[in-house]
Amino acid sequence: MSRILCCVDDSPETRVVVSVAMSLAGTFQLDLVLVHVAPHSHAPGISAAIGGRERLREEERQAGEALIDRIAEETGVHARKRAELGSPAERIVELCREEEAAFVVLGSRGRGGLKASVLGSTSLHVAGHAPCPCVIVPHGVEPMV
Repeated sequence: MSRILCCVDDSPETRVVVSVAMSLAGTFQLDLVLVHVAPHSHAPGISAAIGGRERLREEERQAGEALIDRIAEETGVHARKRAELGSPAERIVELCREEEAAFVVLGSRGRGGLKASVLGSTSLHVAGHAPCPCVIVPHGVEPMV
């Protein structure tokens, strides 16, 4: 358990999430892993074509890698990177186990209460199922670093 998983996406709040993860990593002397999990997309015609599904998934993975690279560059973070596909909530929990994470840090889109119960919430699922402490950074928090 020597790493923190920092879950990133294309939201403006991601920079704050990264700053919180960096602060924790510095405080506890842990390595940082930037993670982006994109849900599988379905493109009728493309995903049905021979090799189409594999090409689509590879393009999605490359887009995730590009997003992580951009965030790392913008925030000045030097970290290992993992771009994954699947259900974000489930895959993040799996990655916590795979990486033997000490912490997982992710943002909240602010979907509380009834909306969270109807729409589902990645942060709520991760907090309830991750094998490590989960730090959820609420909307509107100022960067720590």
